[in-house]
Amino acid sequence: MCLVVSCLSSLLLCLVLPTFNGHAAAATRARVSSSTTMTRNIEEENALLNLLAGPPVLSESIIGTMGRLPCNVTPPIYEDRVALVIWYKVGLKTPIYSVDTRDSNFAQGTHWSDETYRERLSFHVEGRAGTLTIKSTTEDDTGEYRCRVDFQKSPTRNSKVNLTVITPPESIIILDSKGATIKDHTLGPYNEGSSVNVTCVAIGGRPQPRVTWWHGNTMFNSSGLGHPLSERRVGNVLSLAKLKRKNLHMQLTCRAENNNLTTPIISSIILDMNLRPLIVKLQGENRPLSAENSYQLSCVVIGSRPAPTITWWKGSTPMKNTHEIANPDGNMTTSVLTFTPTIDDRGKFLSCRAEQGMIPESGMEDGWKLDIYHIPVVSLELGTNSLNATLREGVDVFFECNIKSNPWIYKVSWRHNGEILENNPAEGIVVANQSLVLQNASRARTGIYTCVGSNREGDGESNPVQLDIRFAPVCRAGQRTTYSSGRHEIVKVACEIDANPAEAKFVWKFNATQGETADIPVSDFGVDRGRSVARYTPRTENDYGTLLCWASNEIGDQSEPCVYTIVPAGEPDPLLNCTLLNQTSSGFQIECIEGFDGGLQQDFIMEVYVNGTTRYPKIYKSNKPYFEVSGLVPGMGYNVFLIANNTKGRSNATILQVYTLKDPEKQTVTITFTKSYPALKPSYGRTATATTTTTTTPKPTTSDCICDEDEFINVEVGNGESDEGSGYFELYILY
Repeated sequence: MCLVVSCLSSLLLCLVLPTFNGHAAAATRARVSSSTTMTRNIEEENALLNLLAGPPVLSESIIGTMGRLPCNVTPPIYEDRVALVIWYKVGLKTPIYSVDTRDSNFAQGTHWSDETYRERLSFHVEGRAGTLTIKSTTEDDTGEYRCRVDFQKSPTRNSKVNLTVITPPESIIILDSKGATIKDHTLGPYNEGSSVNVTCVAIGGRPQPRVTWWHGNTMFNSSGLGHPLSERRVGNVLSLAKLKRKNLHMQLTCRAENNNLTTPIISSIILDMNLRPLIVKLQGENRPLSAENSYQLSCVVIGSRPAPTITWWKGSTPMKNTHEIANPDGNMTTSVLTFTPTIDDRGKFLSCRAEQGMIPESGMEDGWKLDIYHIPVVSLELGTNSLNATLREGVDVFFECNIKSNPWIYKVSWRHNGEILENNPAEGIVVANQSLVLQNASRARTGIYTCVGSNREGDGESNPVQLDIRFAPVCRAGQRTTYSSGRHEIVKVACEIDANPAEAKFVWKFNATQGETADIPVSDFGVDRGRSVARYTPRTENDYGTLLCWASNEIGDQSEPCVYTIVPAGEPDPLLNCTLLNQTSSGFQIECIEGFDGGLQQDFIMEVYVNGTTRYPKIYKSNKPYFEVSGLVPGMGYNVFLIANNTKGRSNATILQVYTLKDPEKQTVTITFTKSYPALKPSYGRTATATTTTTTTPKPTTSDCICDEDEFINVEVGNGESDEGSGYFELYILY
């Protein structure tokens, strides 16, 4: 076999050398025209070498960069040397480059390049390897090249180099499952549990690039290396089935490459997802709530993305008055319900429901069964035996107290007109928990009744029930029973009764002192429900006595009449127990108790005189026996006359002697006055004393002195006598 190869090599050398010798003879020329014979010989030579040579050496070059084609120029034997190197490109009919080193070395040899390549080709030798360099490679440079090396002694050596000029991919686009270009590098959002198909398309590149999908440093093997979509497009579809929460924000990277010389082009997207709620929880513990109190209940929802729709429900009724608070990371949302429970909410189910609107059937909820504490709700009603019946005095009355309470009551109490009723069987009051019995009820039991239930929430009072005990008329307590009138003066006497019903008929009679009675004509009195007013006129001395008034209603007749005494009208009685109050340097106050008014309307007069004078008094009038004096001189003594007055005249004066306090010094003065009449006429037969006390601390002063003004003002120290009797006077002044 070696012999055959050697012969073939020799044959080729013989065929080519004459041509090459022609080239060598014209070495000074840059180019040599190809002959028909040479072209035919090169084609035959290439065809023959394709049959005999082994696989070519592979070489790659990025378009626009430098391509390198290696060639072994080392002689097989030490004594030999290279005579000629010729480069051919398969498919071309002429060589593209040659180096003639028969008369020199590679550096000084004759280099020739085909004009098609102009100055892009060069040949260099480093060590045993020679390299044909192609500058600024283009796609047309791609192909198989043959390097022929002729030695001076050894046979010719041929080697093949397969050059691939690579065009990297130009760009990448990523499409969603609908074929739309993904913007902002965000894919989705897709619902949790759904499937996703995303396509990466690489544009351009020669040879066609490999298109792969990566997550971090891990390639998705399931997507393969892509498939051609057209001459300039290669696509790869990534399928993700049943997305999980961990896929949120997953970075997916598409990578396109067709060589190991340049950096692959990449494009990344972020997977956005809608997540269903993981946890829905009412905060705190389920504890009883007090009715009508306001509470803020919180519901925390974790895991939903985006923020969930949170609703509150009471049974099947949606609740309002809520607001939400979202954490900055968006993973937790808190909904706050302001809730005021009512009694009717007891036993209802209060729930917080969260759902992700983007994901069907994603709702979750948490809730409590409400336990509502409340003040007892109490209603009061008469017992069935007390309904629809006329409640007369003497019957038994039953009350029933109905209570709704949570927690249950610890006490029931009863009230009559606001006052607490205690169990007292002796008085006919029987309290038995939620029942009240009034035995042999009298009219005093009439009034408003309530029952009160008490629990830890408070006291609940029932509706008021009016108990109406019907009874025959009786005289009303506290009414006026004595009237005074002059002869031929009309006096209006009011007969007031208590009765139920109040509608009553009245009968009036006059009871003279001799025990005889006379009917008062109906025309002389009027009736207004529970009150009758008789107009009575005494004309003679015998017309003074008592008026009797009877009343009757549908229950019965009044058993005892109301008695009113008619007396002759006269002057009022003097004021009693006059007391000095709030004594100062410029004034004082006096308060008295009024006496009998003489049967007529009375008013009150106070006259204030400076000691030792009887003129220019200060006069005060009042409808009540109470006076205030101001503007007096400090440290001065005053005589004070207190008088009751009506249309019949004035009463005897009650006299006080008062000193205002000195300014700034304050002293205490006590004056005692005693007057006696041992032999007075019957109309003046009385003994009077007056005492006035003035102290630094105002102290009430009372007086029982009742006398005429002239009797007091003309008093002298010592013994004295008058036409009407003799008397003894003493004045004591204490410091």
